[in-house]
Amino acid sequence: MSEEIHIGRLIKKKVGKEKGKLPWLADQIACTENDIRWIYTRQHINFEQLIKFCIHLKVDFFAYYSEHVREWVLFSEKPQYTGGKIDIGALIQAKMDEGGRKTGWLAEKIRCSISTCSRIYQRKHIGAKRLIAICIHLKTDFFACYSEYVRQQIQKENNKI
Repeated sequence: MSEEIHIGRLIKKKVGKEKGKLPWLADQIACTENDIRWIYTRQHINFEQLIKFCIHLKVDFFAYYSEHVREWVLFSEKPQYTGGKIDIGALIQAKMDEGGRKTGWLAEKIRCSISTCSRIYQRKHIGAKRLIAICIHLKTDFFACYSEYVRQQIQKENNKI
């Protein structure tokens, strides 16, 4: 099994020590250089932020999560990405419905209350650790949707150049 993912270190490695890269990146994602340095220390970050890093650094960081999930679940499915913004809650709900599973089943598997689990279905994004657990128990690589979205956004950025 691979080490835990530390997304901040992966971002820091990509940014590197290249002069001018940190101020440029801070400007691109509308934050300060200190904000980015703080992100370097974080094991996981908000997915909306991570999408911005992916697009501006032209790296699919979600692929690291997909790889991690595939180590746990040999035959994980990839939900169909239909374009547009990701609504992870709706994708999870659809997978639960497809399998005829109840919210209580998932709540027990990911160790949370039924009400917390129900709120997951209403969220556009959820935390990485919780999503990893959901991917493992539903045997579905939801990170693949983020990867596809990021690849499309990077392509759009490249076409602007």
